[in-house]
Amino acid sequence: MRSGLVIEGLNAGLRNAPESPAILSDVNLRVAPGEFVALVGASGSGKTMTSQSITGLLPGNVAITSGSIRLGGTELSDMGEAGLNRVRGGRIGMLHQQPKRMFNPRMTVERHIREPLRLHRGLRGREAAAEVLRLLTDAGFDQPHKAAKAYPHQLSGGMAQRAMLAVAMAGQPELLLADEPTSALDKVLERQVLELLDLQRKRHGLGILCITHDLATVSAFADRVVLMSGGRIVEEGDTRTVLASPLTHCSTWELLQASALDPRTDTPALPARVVAAPNVVDLERVSKHFPSGFRERTTALKDVTLSLRHGEILGVLGQSGSGKSTLARLLVGLGTPDMGKLTIAPGAGIQLVFQEPYDVFDPRMTLRSSLEAPLIRSGDSNEERTNRIHQVVNEVELEPAILDRRPGECSGGQLQRLTIARALLLEPAVLVCDEATSALDAITQRKILDLLLRLHQSRGLSLIMISHDMNVIRYMSHRVAVFYRGEVVELADVADFFAEPRHEHSKQLVAAVLPLKNTASRDSGKNVRKELPHGEPATA
Repeated sequence: MRSGLVIEGLNAGLRNAPESPAILSDVNLRVAPGEFVALVGASGSGKTMTSQSITGLLPGNVAITSGSIRLGGTELSDMGEAGLNRVRGGRIGMLHQQPKRMFNPRMTVERHIREPLRLHRGLRGREAAAEVLRLLTDAGFDQPHKAAKAYPHQLSGGMAQRAMLAVAMAGQPELLLADEPTSALDKVLERQVLELLDLQRKRHGLGILCITHDLATVSAFADRVVLMSGGRIVEEGDTRTVLASPLTHCSTWELLQASALDPRTDTPALPARVVAAPNVVDLERVSKHFPSGFRERTTALKDVTLSLRHGEILGVLGQSGSGKSTLARLLVGLGTPDMGKLTIAPGAGIQLVFQEPYDVFDPRMTLRSSLEAPLIRSGDSNEERTNRIHQVVNEVELEPAILDRRPGECSGGQLQRLTIARALLLEPAVLVCDEATSALDAITQRKILDLLLRLHQSRGLSLIMISHDMNVIRYMSHRVAVFYRGEVVELADVADFFAEPRHEHSKQLVAAVLPLKNTASRDSGKNVRKELPHGEPATA
């Protein structure tokens, strides 16, 4: 009988720097055949390093110093590259956070799947072609022939992740490593992918190690939860027990609270001052089309009528491809409507906060230089520019010393704060946040959202929160606009929307939210932590 994955006493650190802190410390982890284990932790907790240790893909400056990693009784920690190549894509399948980046853009989906079929199972020709179609069908494609001939750029986010699952399953793996497989997907697609993973493990006895920062995402599917912090495993147990009564570590409680992202009670509806305020943005029957082939056009926006009041937070909700990002591009002037009218109040500047903070800054420049760039033509002196930059950096709760770093020396949360700081430099009236927290772990996401709320209050900003995350929309917004196939199909106050969605698509979105069930109450969490031997304080 297969024994699954067994990690015992795993330690890892920087090469040629024994005095530096360990990256992984005494990690012990098991994934039995047919078991779904969630490895959960904040950014920098050691989740991805643990996964990379299993596949022998650690960064060049990191090495395993001691410990054992076995798959079905085979030791992996000291295996050579040739042996690991036979394991990767064969006995171990992999799912990635950004599947399109993992595909060769010049190869069809079929060619991607044929490669592991040939390397690990020796299948070629018609036998391989038939297996490609079977794998795509199992991965949830209604038209596998069409999917097989598609190139990566022709796939939506959900389709790309299903295609990646077909590639991962082609080698008939014993273990599937899923590293943030749904963080870039909307809630409907997220649930579909997780249900598909659950089906595969039940059908094939597949062990799944799902690496995630979001407890709510996996709580409905995981048999066990393992929590990491500072390169160590700080808690593990069956999902129901860990969620109901976190036992040993305050970071567990912090993850639970951040993942839940309960609705705020301070602004249940539009304040009277906002209701009476003038509009800063008006869209009247705006449409936008893009060419999609010879004499063909794709409609990205259709007859969109929408307004944003001064001081309002408007949530824009929708699945991938619904037109949300096209709306953002039009608002900041990176395109013009083909039909309709877009009106922005005089003097009301609009700035965009992007989804991927690492893509915003030039990796060769210091952060100070990147923030100075939009001020070069402002007419300010060097001292005035420095003062403006330091002011906004303080506003986003960072120390000015960080400005002398380059982007690669910062965490995702720090870079997202600096992305907000750069937007604030130009004194906008409106911030458009396009999936601004979807790439962040739950704790960092909560801190960034609370920062945006404080800036909203202190600066009187209007915010447009574009997201596929229902919890973010509910936590932040006064009103919600639901986009579906380029149209606004519902517009309502946030409380009314979540209590009684009216459009059929809205009902599907609300129903797809995976609640974090069986979590401890705040008081019970405090009582549990009082029993800890080290007496660590509660983390709110």
